[in-house]
Amino acid sequence: MKNIIKITFISLLLISCGKENLESKVDKAIESEDKKALVELKKDIKTQQKQLEGLDAKIQKYMASTQADQTNYTLITARKIKTDTFKHFFNLQGDVKTDQNILIYPEFSGELEKIYVKEGDEVKKGQVLGKIDDGGLRDQISELQSRVDLAKTTFERQKRLWQDSIGSEIQFLQAKTNFESTQNSLQSLKKQLGKTEIKAPFNGKIDDIITDEGQIVTPGGMAVFRLVNLSQMYIETEVPENYLANINIGTPVEIELRAIGEKFEANIDQMANFINPDNRKFKVKIGIPDDIKNVKPNLIANVLINDYQNNEAIVVSENILQETADGTQISFKIKMKNDSLGQAIRTPLKTGKHYNGQVEVLGGIDVGDIIAKEGGRNLRDQEEVKITQIED
Repeated sequence: MKNIIKITFISLLLISCGKENLESKVDKAIESEDKKALVELKKDIKTQQKQLEGLDAKIQKYMASTQADQTNYTLITARKIKTDTFKHFFNLQGDVKTDQNILIYPEFSGELEKIYVKEGDEVKKGQVLGKIDDGGLRDQISELQSRVDLAKTTFERQKRLWQDSIGSEIQFLQAKTNFESTQNSLQSLKKQLGKTEIKAPFNGKIDDIITDEGQIVTPGGMAVFRLVNLSQMYIETEVPENYLANINIGTPVEIELRAIGEKFEANIDQMANFINPDNRKFKVKIGIPDDIKNVKPNLIANVLINDYQNNEAIVVSENILQETADGTQISFKIKMKNDSLGQAIRTPLKTGKHYNGQVEVLGGIDVGDIIAKEGGRNLRDQEEVKITQIED
């Protein structure tokens, strides 16, 4: 305000002083008919007119700037639209599983005579884990072995006699039948004896010893061991059939095992070809990387499956949008007047999928447009705004 008073005062002073001096000089030059003086006075008048025009321009510029400062602008931040990758996931719950997690049952009845392992031991396929008392089966095998040896000798002798046409065919066939019968009985007893040893069916870890030494065990009774292979674990979950067209083997997933504080990215390894008619879902399997530690069967897994991705999407935060009564999403596009001032234009948007606070925009704004960000939810159509920051 002080500046405008100063400029105006100087202008008035120049006008008043200049007017008195010029009038006096002009009158004297006319009376004396001094044409040369009149020419010079005319030049002075033009010089003073230019000075006054310059002062007037300064006044106008100052008035415009003070008027702009007095306008009630709404302060906002803004964002310049560019393309980005938009991913949509849907959330399911799954369970950690392994196909090699079994209870080992005895195949022979008797006293559990010896346990050779302890819980937590790593064992190999075929390793003997425990021994059941054979109940005299070894003695029976030893006795039967003698009978087999005798039957074999008799059979071989009768075979030579029959080939030499000395013995009868009936004697030969009887000896042969007796030998084969006793040999089969011996093999059967040896197979039964093999069942007195409880062996590991695959490589794994002894997770639990269920039966103690000295207890009587029987086939189909109580299990003796739980054996688990933790090197081939996976997550299994059931997916609603309406997602069938959106996922395939290899589809990216994000897994969280909250109980052990682990998160990792993986892919779908296997999809079932059968939809359960009871719940209209199908199963998928996701492998667990070997470097994820402390994973146990039946852990609960949070499974995020990527069912949609657009690598050239326009994406905005949903917290800058307004929603009308009919559900239309509204943003405010900024019509820029200069580097910091603009006008907010109410712009309806065509939106796609929403995920994790982000919205895919299919229409209404384009790459390069500037939209209101912080402060944008409270704007009105065509409201004047002052932008404090524009994010790229």
